[in-house]
Amino acid sequence: MLFIKKREKIDIPDGLKLELENIKVNPIKYSLSYADIDNATEEINDTKLKSSFKEVLFNFIDNKGLTDSFVYKKAKVDKRTFSKIRTGSSKYVSRNTAICLGLALELNHDDFDKLMDANLIHLGDNTRFDVAIKWCIKNKIYDIDDVNDILYACDLPLLTKY
Repeated sequence: MLFIKKREKIDIPDGLKLELENIKVNPIKYSLSYADIDNATEEINDTKLKSSFKEVLFNFIDNKGLTDSFVYKKAKVDKRTFSKIRTGSSKYVSRNTAICLGLALELNHDDFDKLMDANLIHLGDNTRFDVAIKWCIKNKIYDIDDVNDILYACDLPLLTKY
C-alpha cells in the first residue's frame, strides 16, 4: 500500500516567481525556405549517432561512484522500470522518469541537458513546468519531494505520485 504524502502549499520562491512571469512564448514558424530545408538536410546527414539514454545515464552513475539502488530510490523510480533501462529493454523513458533520474544524480545544467538530450527531451524556456525544473537545477534543489513542493506551489503537475 502506498502512502500519499499530503502536500501543503508553500510560497513560490521569489526567483522562480520572476522567471515564471517572464516566460515568452516563441512564435511558431510555419513555412520553410529551400535554404532551411538544405541546412536541415546537411545537418542531419552530418550528425553522428548520439549515445543512448542508457549509456549516458550509467556513465553518470559510474563516474559519480553511485549504486543503481541508491539512484532509483532517490529518484523514486520503480525498481522494474530501472531494470528495464539497465537491460536495454526500454530504449526511452518517460519525461518525468528521466527528469527524476537527472535530479537524483544532482547533475549540473549542462550534464542534465546531456541526459535529457539522450532521451530526446528538451527543457524549454516557454513552459512553466520546464522553467520550474530548470530553476530547481540552477538553485541545486535536487530532492524530488522539494521539487514536487515547488511544482505544487506553482499549480503544476508533480514529478511523482508519492
